[in-house]
Amino acid sequence: MRPISKEKKFIYDIFIVLSILASVGITFISISRGIYDVFPYFYLIPVVLIAYTRPKISIFVTVFIGWLYIGLVYSLGLPDTGIFAKATIWFFIFVSIGVLISTYSREYQKEGDRSCGSFFNSQAGAFSYDRNNFQIQDPNTKFSQFIGFDSKVLLQKTLPDIISDTAERELFLLKVKDTKRVGDIEVQFTCADGNNRWALVSATDCAEPAIYCTAVDITDQKQAQDALRLANRKLNLLNNVTRHDILNQLTALIGYLELSKEEIKDPRLLTYVTKEELAANAIRNQILFTRDYQTIGIHSPQWQNVAETVSLAMATLDFHHIRITVNLAPVELFADPLLEKVFYNLLENSIRHGERVTEIEIRSESVGDGFTIIYTDNGAGVPADAKERIFRREYFKHTGFGLFLTREILSITNLTITETGTFGKGA
Repeated sequence: MRPISKEKKFIYDIFIVLSILASVGITFISISRGIYDVFPYFYLIPVVLIAYTRPKISIFVTVFIGWLYIGLVYSLGLPDTGIFAKATIWFFIFVSIGVLISTYSREYQKEGDRSCGSFFNSQAGAFSYDRNNFQIQDPNTKFSQFIGFDSKVLLQKTLPDIISDTAERELFLLKVKDTKRVGDIEVQFTCADGNNRWALVSATDCAEPAIYCTAVDITDQKQAQDALRLANRKLNLLNNVTRHDILNQLTALIGYLELSKEEIKDPRLLTYVTKEELAANAIRNQILFTRDYQTIGIHSPQWQNVAETVSLAMATLDFHHIRITVNLAPVELFADPLLEKVFYNLLENSIRHGERVTEIEIRSESVGDGFTIIYTDNGAGVPADAKERIFRREYFKHTGFGLFLTREILSITNLTITETGTFGKGA
Protein backbone atom coordinates (compact mmCIF):
# COMPACT_ATOMS: atom_id res chain seq x y z
CA MET A 1 0.00 0.00 0.00
CA ARG A 2 1.41 3.43 -0.95
CA PRO A 3 1.76 6.13 1.70
CA ILE A 4 -0.81 8.90 1.56
CA SER A 5 0.55 12.05 -0.07
CA LYS A 6 0.63 15.38 1.74
CA GLU A 7 -1.94 16.82 -0.67
CA LYS A 8 -4.37 14.00 0.03
CA LYS A 9 -3.74 14.29 3.76
CA PHE A 10 -4.64 17.99 3.58
CA ILE A 11 -7.90 17.15 1.78
CA TYR A 12 -8.63 14.45 4.33
CA ASP A 13 -7.97 16.94 7.14
CA ILE A 14 -10.56 19.31 5.67
CA PHE A 15 -13.10 16.50 5.47
CA ILE A 16 -12.30 15.50 9.06
CA VAL A 17 -12.90 19.03 10.38
CA LEU A 18 -16.09 19.40 8.34
CA SER A 19 -17.40 16.01 9.45
CA ILE A 20 -16.77 16.88 13.11
CA LEU A 21 -18.62 20.18 12.73
CA ALA A 22 -21.44 18.44 10.87
CA SER A 23 -21.68 15.79 13.59
CA VAL A 24 -21.93 18.48 16.27
CA GLY A 25 -24.64 20.28 14.33
CA ILE A 26 -26.59 17.07 13.76
CA THR A 27 -26.27 16.31 17.47
CA PHE A 28 -27.83 19.65 18.43
CA ILE A 29 -30.71 19.15 16.01
CA SER A 30 -31.32 15.51 16.96
CA ILE A 31 -31.27 16.02 20.73
CA SER A 32 -33.49 19.09 20.48
CA ARG A 33 -36.06 16.90 18.71
CA GLY A 34 -35.68 13.97 21.09
CA ILE A 35 -33.84 11.73 18.61
CA TYR A 36 -31.00 9.76 20.20
CA ASP A 37 -30.47 6.68 18.03
CA VAL A 38 -29.14 8.06 14.73
CA PHE A 39 -26.67 10.90 15.28
CA PRO A 40 -23.91 8.83 17.01
CA TYR A 41 -23.19 7.11 13.69
CA PHE A 42 -22.09 10.40 12.14
CA TYR A 43 -19.15 10.53 14.57
CA LEU A 44 -17.80 7.36 12.97
CA ILE A 45 -16.91 9.35 9.84
CA PRO A 46 -14.21 11.55 11.43
CA VAL A 47 -13.07 8.65 13.63
CA VAL A 48 -12.47 6.43 10.59
CA LEU A 49 -10.86 9.22 8.54
CA ILE A 50 -8.42 10.29 11.24
CA ALA A 51 -7.54 6.68 12.09
CA TYR A 52 -6.84 5.95 8.43
CA THR A 53 -4.95 9.09 7.45
CA ARG A 54 -3.09 9.96 10.67
CA PRO A 55 -2.78 6.78 12.71
CA LYS A 56 -0.02 8.16 14.94
CA ILE A 57 -2.26 10.81 16.50
CA SER A 58 -5.60 9.13 15.90
CA ILE A 59 -5.98 7.82 19.45
CA PHE A 60 -5.79 11.36 20.88
CA VAL A 61 -8.19 12.80 18.31
CA THR A 62 -10.54 9.83 18.71
CA VAL A 63 -10.62 10.30 22.48
CA PHE A 64 -11.31 14.02 21.94
CA ILE A 65 -14.19 13.19 19.57
CA GLY A 66 -15.53 10.69 22.09
CA TRP A 67 -15.43 13.23 24.94
CA LEU A 68 -16.99 15.85 22.67
CA TYR A 69 -19.86 13.45 21.96
CA ILE A 70 -20.33 12.56 25.64
CA GLY A 71 -20.18 16.23 26.65
CA LEU A 72 -22.90 17.17 24.16
CA VAL A 73 -25.17 14.30 25.21
CA TYR A 74 -24.69 14.99 28.92
CA SER A 75 -25.23 18.74 28.57
CA LEU A 76 -28.08 18.71 26.04
CA GLY A 77 -29.79 15.36 26.64
CA LEU A 78 -32.44 14.39 29.14
CA PRO A 79 -31.25 13.26 32.61
CA ASP A 80 -31.84 9.61 31.75
CA THR A 81 -29.43 6.91 32.90
CA GLY A 82 -30.19 4.81 29.85
CA ILE A 83 -29.18 7.63 27.50
CA PHE A 84 -26.02 8.31 29.51
CA ALA A 85 -25.13 4.61 29.52
CA LYS A 86 -25.53 4.41 25.74
CA ALA A 87 -23.41 7.55 25.35
CA THR A 88 -20.65 5.97 27.41
CA ILE A 89 -20.81 2.78 25.34
CA TRP A 90 -20.59 4.83 22.14
CA PHE A 91 -17.48 6.54 23.56
CA PHE A 92 -15.74 3.19 23.92
CA ILE A 93 -16.94 2.16 20.46
CA PHE A 94 -15.40 5.31 18.95
CA VAL A 95 -12.09 4.74 20.71
CA SER A 96 -12.04 1.03 19.88
CA ILE A 97 -12.76 1.65 16.21
CA GLY A 98 -10.15 4.39 16.11
CA VAL A 99 -7.53 2.18 17.74
CA LEU A 100 -8.35 -0.77 15.50
CA ILE A 101 -8.32 1.17 12.23
CA SER A 102 -5.23 3.18 13.16
CA THR A 103 -3.39 -0.04 14.03
CA TYR A 104 -4.15 -1.59 10.65
CA SER A 105 -3.46 1.70 8.89
CA ARG A 106 -0.01 1.90 10.46
CA GLU A 107 0.72 -1.67 9.46
CA TYR A 108 -0.40 -1.20 5.87
CA GLN A 109 1.63 2.00 5.48
CA LYS A 110 4.90 0.39 6.53
CA GLU A 111 7.52 -0.68 4.05
CA GLY A 112 8.30 -4.35 3.90
CA ASP A 113 4.75 -5.44 4.68
CA ARG A 114 3.91 -9.08 4.11
CA SER A 115 0.91 -10.58 2.41
CA CYS A 116 -2.39 -11.14 4.21
CA GLY A 117 -1.95 -8.18 6.54
CA SER A 118 0.88 -9.66 8.66
CA PHE A 119 3.52 -6.98 8.96
CA PHE A 120 6.71 -8.04 10.55
CA ASN A 121 7.92 -4.56 11.49
CA SER A 122 4.88 -3.91 13.66
CA GLN A 123 4.91 -3.22 17.36
CA ALA A 124 3.04 -6.48 17.90
CA GLY A 125 4.85 -9.78 17.88
CA ALA A 126 4.68 -11.54 14.53
CA PHE A 127 5.75 -14.89 13.16
CA SER A 128 4.67 -17.56 10.73
CA TYR A 129 4.82 -21.34 10.69
CA ASP A 130 4.81 -24.01 8.02
CA ARG A 131 1.41 -25.67 7.73
CA ASN A 132 3.01 -29.06 7.05
CA ASN A 133 5.75 -29.45 9.67
CA PHE A 134 4.84 -26.50 11.97
CA GLN A 135 8.36 -25.05 11.66
CA ILE A 136 8.59 -21.46 12.94
CA GLN A 137 9.45 -18.90 10.27
CA ASP A 138 10.22 -15.17 10.16
CA PRO A 139 9.78 -14.20 13.82
CA ASN A 140 10.10 -10.46 14.31
CA THR A 141 12.06 -8.79 17.10
CA LYS A 142 8.97 -8.11 19.20
CA PHE A 143 7.94 -11.75 19.24
CA SER A 144 11.49 -12.87 20.00
CA GLN A 145 11.58 -10.51 22.98
CA PHE A 146 8.16 -11.70 24.12
CA ILE A 147 9.07 -15.38 24.13
CA GLY A 148 12.70 -14.92 25.21
CA PHE A 149 14.38 -16.77 22.34
CA ASP A 150 16.81 -15.28 19.86
CA SER A 151 15.38 -15.11 16.34
CA LYS A 152 17.93 -17.65 15.08
CA VAL A 153 16.99 -20.04 17.87
CA LEU A 154 13.29 -19.60 17.12
CA LEU A 155 13.87 -20.66 13.52
CA GLN A 156 14.88 -24.07 14.86
CA LYS A 157 11.68 -24.40 16.90
CA THR A 158 8.31 -25.80 15.92
CA LEU A 159 4.84 -24.72 16.99
CA PRO A 160 4.59 -27.55 19.59
CA ASP A 161 7.82 -26.22 21.15
CA ILE A 162 6.31 -22.81 21.92
CA ILE A 163 2.68 -23.90 22.47
CA SER A 164 3.29 -26.95 24.61
CA ASP A 165 -0.29 -27.53 25.77
CA THR A 166 -1.57 -30.12 23.30
CA ALA A 167 -5.30 -29.40 23.75
CA GLU A 168 -4.78 -25.64 23.43
CA ARG A 169 -2.58 -26.06 20.35
CA GLU A 170 -5.01 -28.43 18.64
CA LEU A 171 -7.89 -26.01 19.28
CA PHE A 172 -5.86 -23.15 17.78
CA LEU A 173 -4.94 -25.20 14.69
CA LEU A 174 -8.54 -26.35 14.25
CA LYS A 175 -9.85 -22.78 14.29
CA VAL A 176 -7.27 -21.68 11.73
CA LYS A 177 -8.15 -24.63 9.52
CA ASP A 178 -11.91 -24.06 9.74
CA THR A 179 -12.09 -20.28 9.39
CA LYS A 180 -8.85 -19.43 7.54
CA ARG A 181 -8.69 -16.16 9.48
CA VAL A 182 -8.71 -16.10 13.28
CA GLY A 183 -8.60 -13.06 15.53
CA ASP A 184 -7.80 -12.59 19.20
CA ILE A 185 -7.42 -16.15 20.43
CA GLU A 186 -5.91 -16.39 23.90
CA VAL A 187 -2.85 -18.64 23.61
CA GLN A 188 -0.33 -19.62 26.28
CA PHE A 189 3.28 -19.69 25.03
CA THR A 190 6.17 -21.55 26.65
CA CYS A 191 9.08 -19.11 26.95
CA ALA A 192 12.83 -19.64 27.05
CA ASP A 193 12.92 -19.43 30.86
CA GLY A 194 10.31 -22.18 31.17
CA ASN A 195 7.55 -19.81 32.26
CA ASN A 196 4.30 -19.36 30.38
CA ARG A 197 3.13 -16.07 28.93
CA TRP A 198 -0.27 -15.22 27.45
CA ALA A 199 -0.90 -13.52 24.12
CA LEU A 200 -3.83 -12.61 21.93
CA VAL A 201 -3.02 -14.32 18.66
CA SER A 202 -4.44 -13.53 15.23
CA ALA A 203 -3.70 -15.92 12.38
CA THR A 204 -4.33 -15.85 8.63
CA ASP A 205 -4.29 -18.75 6.20
CA CYS A 206 -3.49 -17.32 2.77
CA ALA A 207 -3.39 -20.61 0.90
CA GLU A 208 0.41 -20.50 1.11
CA PRO A 209 2.75 -22.94 2.85
CA ALA A 210 3.03 -20.49 5.75
CA ILE A 211 0.37 -19.41 8.24
CA TYR A 212 0.92 -15.80 9.34
CA CYS A 213 0.37 -14.86 12.98
CA THR A 214 0.55 -11.80 15.19
CA ALA A 215 0.73 -11.97 18.98
CA VAL A 216 -0.05 -9.28 21.55
CA ASP A 217 1.23 -9.83 25.08
CA ILE A 218 -1.64 -9.95 27.59
CA THR A 219 0.22 -11.64 30.44
CA ASP A 220 -0.19 -8.68 32.78
CA GLN A 221 -3.88 -8.47 31.93
CA LYS A 222 -4.38 -12.18 32.62
CA GLN A 223 -2.56 -11.90 35.93
CA ALA A 224 -4.71 -8.90 36.85
CA GLN A 225 -7.85 -10.86 35.94
CA ASP A 226 -6.74 -13.78 38.09
CA ALA A 227 -5.99 -11.43 40.97
CA LEU A 228 -9.39 -9.78 40.53
CA ARG A 229 -11.17 -13.14 40.54
CA LEU A 230 -9.31 -14.12 43.70
CA ALA A 231 -10.18 -10.80 45.34
CA ASN A 232 -13.85 -11.19 44.37
CA ARG A 233 -13.87 -14.71 45.74
CA LYS A 234 -12.45 -13.49 49.04
CA LEU A 235 -14.87 -10.55 49.18
CA ASN A 236 -17.82 -12.83 48.48
CA LEU A 237 -16.65 -15.15 51.24
CA LEU A 238 -16.34 -12.22 53.63
CA ASN A 239 -19.78 -10.96 52.60
CA ASN A 240 -21.33 -14.37 53.12
CA VAL A 241 -19.78 -14.83 56.56
CA THR A 242 -20.69 -11.30 57.65
CA ARG A 243 -24.22 -11.61 56.27
CA HIS A 244 -24.68 -14.95 58.05
CA ASP A 245 -23.55 -13.47 61.37
CA ILE A 246 -25.80 -10.42 60.98
CA LEU A 247 -28.80 -12.58 60.10
CA ASN A 248 -28.18 -14.70 63.18
CA GLN A 249 -28.13 -11.60 65.35
CA LEU A 250 -31.26 -10.26 63.66
CA THR A 251 -33.05 -13.55 64.24
CA ALA A 252 -32.21 -13.31 67.92
CA LEU A 253 -33.28 -9.66 68.00
CA ILE A 254 -36.63 -10.40 66.33
CA GLY A 255 -37.17 -13.27 68.76
CA TYR A 256 -36.54 -11.06 71.76
CA LEU A 257 -38.87 -8.42 70.32
CA GLU A 258 -41.60 -11.06 70.06
CA LEU A 259 -41.04 -11.98 73.70
CA SER A 260 -41.12 -8.30 74.65
CA LYS A 261 -44.50 -7.88 72.96
CA GLU A 262 -45.90 -10.65 75.15
CA GLU A 263 -44.60 -9.02 78.34
CA ILE A 264 -45.40 -5.37 77.61
CA LYS A 265 -48.88 -4.18 78.54
CA ASP A 266 -48.44 -0.46 77.88
CA PRO A 267 -50.03 0.24 74.43
CA ARG A 268 -47.59 3.08 73.75
CA LEU A 269 -44.54 0.90 74.42
CA LEU A 270 -46.13 -1.95 72.46
CA THR A 271 -46.38 0.37 69.45
CA TYR A 272 -42.66 1.13 69.72
CA VAL A 273 -41.76 -2.55 69.90
CA THR A 274 -43.93 -3.30 66.87
CA LYS A 275 -42.14 -0.60 64.87
CA GLU A 276 -38.79 -1.96 66.04
CA GLU A 277 -39.83 -5.41 64.83
CA LEU A 278 -40.83 -4.01 61.44
CA ALA A 279 -37.49 -2.22 61.16
CA ALA A 280 -35.59 -5.39 62.06
CA ASN A 281 -37.52 -7.39 59.45
CA ALA A 282 -36.85 -4.67 56.87
CA ILE A 283 -33.12 -4.90 57.60
CA ARG A 284 -33.32 -8.67 57.27
CA ASN A 285 -35.03 -8.37 53.86
CA GLN A 286 -32.41 -5.90 52.66
CA ILE A 287 -29.59 -8.21 53.71
CA LEU A 288 -31.25 -11.11 51.90
CA PHE A 289 -31.57 -8.84 48.89
CA THR A 290 -27.79 -8.21 48.87
CA ARG A 291 -27.25 -11.97 48.95
CA ASP A 292 -29.34 -12.49 45.83
CA TYR A 293 -28.08 -9.41 44.00
CA GLN A 294 -24.38 -10.20 44.36
CA THR A 295 -24.83 -13.49 42.47
CA ILE A 296 -26.26 -11.82 39.34
CA GLY A 297 -23.86 -11.95 36.40
CA ILE A 298 -21.17 -13.94 38.21
CA HIS A 299 -21.60 -16.97 35.95
CA SER A 300 -21.81 -16.92 32.17
CA PRO A 301 -25.29 -17.07 30.58
CA GLN A 302 -26.39 -20.44 29.26
CA TRP A 303 -29.22 -22.06 27.31
CA GLN A 304 -31.96 -23.26 29.67
CA ASN A 305 -35.14 -25.21 29.05
CA VAL A 306 -38.00 -22.93 30.09
CA ALA A 307 -40.44 -25.67 31.15
CA GLU A 308 -37.82 -27.41 33.28
CA THR A 309 -36.80 -24.13 34.89
CA VAL A 310 -40.43 -23.34 35.77
CA SER A 311 -40.83 -26.80 37.30
CA LEU A 312 -37.76 -26.29 39.48
CA ALA A 313 -39.12 -22.95 40.69
CA MET A 314 -42.54 -24.46 41.47
CA ALA A 315 -41.01 -27.30 43.47
CA THR A 316 -39.74 -24.88 46.13
CA LEU A 317 -43.09 -23.22 46.89
CA ASP A 318 -46.33 -24.25 48.61
CA PHE A 319 -49.34 -23.28 46.52
CA HIS A 320 -52.12 -24.49 48.86
CA HIS A 321 -55.35 -24.20 46.84
CA ILE A 322 -53.85 -22.40 43.84
CA ARG A 323 -54.26 -24.18 40.49
CA ILE A 324 -51.30 -23.74 38.14
CA THR A 325 -51.49 -24.27 34.38
CA VAL A 326 -48.25 -24.48 32.41
CA ASN A 327 -48.43 -24.43 28.61
CA LEU A 328 -44.91 -23.77 27.35
CA ALA A 329 -43.39 -24.66 24.00
CA PRO A 330 -40.25 -26.84 24.15
CA VAL A 331 -37.83 -23.95 23.84
CA GLU A 332 -34.68 -22.77 25.57
CA LEU A 333 -33.73 -19.28 26.69
CA PHE A 334 -30.20 -17.91 26.74
CA ALA A 335 -30.16 -16.35 30.18
CA ASP A 336 -28.27 -15.96 33.42
CA PRO A 337 -28.20 -19.18 35.50
CA LEU A 338 -30.51 -17.39 37.95
CA LEU A 339 -33.42 -17.72 35.49
CA GLU A 340 -35.09 -20.09 37.96
CA LYS A 341 -35.10 -17.19 40.44
CA VAL A 342 -37.13 -15.15 37.93
CA PHE A 343 -40.02 -17.61 37.92
CA TYR A 344 -39.68 -18.19 41.66
CA ASN A 345 -40.08 -14.44 42.28
CA LEU A 346 -43.14 -14.25 40.02
CA LEU A 347 -44.80 -17.22 41.72
CA GLU A 348 -43.96 -15.99 45.20
CA ASN A 349 -45.22 -12.53 44.33
CA SER A 350 -48.60 -13.97 43.34
CA ILE A 351 -48.82 -15.97 46.57
CA ARG A 352 -47.75 -13.17 48.88
CA HIS A 353 -49.29 -10.11 47.26
CA GLY A 354 -52.04 -11.37 44.95
CA GLU A 355 -54.44 -11.37 47.95
CA ARG A 356 -57.00 -13.75 46.40
CA VAL A 357 -55.08 -15.76 43.82
CA THR A 358 -56.60 -19.15 42.99
CA GLU A 359 -55.27 -19.61 39.44
CA ILE A 360 -51.88 -19.05 37.81
CA GLU A 361 -51.10 -19.64 34.14
CA ILE A 362 -47.71 -19.66 32.44
CA ARG A 363 -47.81 -19.94 28.66
CA SER A 364 -45.73 -19.03 25.62
CA GLU A 365 -46.50 -17.35 22.31
CA SER A 366 -44.48 -16.81 19.15
CA VAL A 367 -44.44 -13.17 18.07
CA GLY A 368 -42.78 -12.70 14.68
CA ASP A 369 -39.18 -13.80 15.05
CA GLY A 370 -39.43 -13.46 18.82
CA PHE A 371 -40.85 -15.41 21.69
CA THR A 372 -43.01 -14.21 24.59
CA ILE A 373 -43.66 -15.90 27.92
CA ILE A 374 -46.91 -14.77 29.51
CA TYR A 375 -47.46 -15.11 33.25
CA THR A 376 -50.97 -14.39 34.61
CA ASP A 377 -52.89 -14.79 37.86
CA ASN A 378 -56.42 -13.87 38.97
CA GLY A 379 -55.35 -11.87 41.99
CA ALA A 380 -55.76 -8.21 42.89
CA GLY A 381 -53.57 -6.97 40.06
CA VAL A 382 -51.32 -3.92 39.97
CA PRO A 383 -52.52 -0.30 39.88
CA ALA A 384 -51.81 1.51 36.63
CA ASP A 385 -49.47 4.00 38.28
CA ALA A 386 -47.41 1.20 39.86
CA LYS A 387 -46.85 -1.05 36.84
CA GLU A 388 -43.32 0.25 36.36
CA ARG A 389 -42.54 1.02 39.99
CA ILE A 390 -42.96 -2.61 41.05
CA PHE A 391 -39.66 -3.32 39.29
CA ARG A 392 -37.82 -0.75 41.36
CA ARG A 393 -35.93 -1.68 44.50
CA GLU A 394 -37.49 1.06 46.59
CA TYR A 395 -41.10 0.07 45.81
CA PHE A 396 -43.46 0.39 48.77
CA LYS A 397 -44.04 -2.48 51.19
CA HIS A 398 -40.62 -3.83 50.19
CA THR A 399 -42.34 -5.85 47.46
CA GLY A 400 -40.05 -4.50 44.79
CA PHE A 401 -36.97 -6.53 45.76
CA GLY A 402 -38.04 -9.72 44.01
CA LEU A 403 -39.27 -8.06 40.84
CA PHE A 404 -36.27 -5.72 40.80
CA LEU A 405 -34.02 -8.78 40.87
CA THR A 406 -36.16 -10.39 38.18
CA ARG A 407 -35.63 -7.51 35.76
CA GLU A 408 -31.91 -7.34 36.57
CA ILE A 409 -31.43 -11.06 35.93
CA LEU A 410 -33.24 -10.89 32.58
CA SER A 411 -31.37 -7.77 31.48
CA ILE A 412 -28.07 -9.67 31.55
CA THR A 413 -29.00 -11.18 28.16
CA ASN A 414 -31.24 -8.30 27.00
CA LEU A 415 -34.49 -10.01 27.98
CA THR A 416 -37.30 -7.73 29.17
CA ILE A 417 -40.28 -7.97 31.50
CA THR A 418 -43.35 -5.71 31.77
CA GLU A 419 -46.63 -5.77 33.71
CA THR A 420 -49.70 -5.57 31.45
CA GLY A 421 -52.50 -6.92 33.64
CA THR A 422 -55.76 -5.20 34.61
CA PHE A 423 -56.04 -3.84 38.13
CA GLY A 424 -58.71 -5.75 40.03
CA LYS A 425 -58.62 -8.72 37.65
CA GLY A 426 -55.08 -9.99 38.09
CA ALA A 427 -51.47 -9.52 37.10
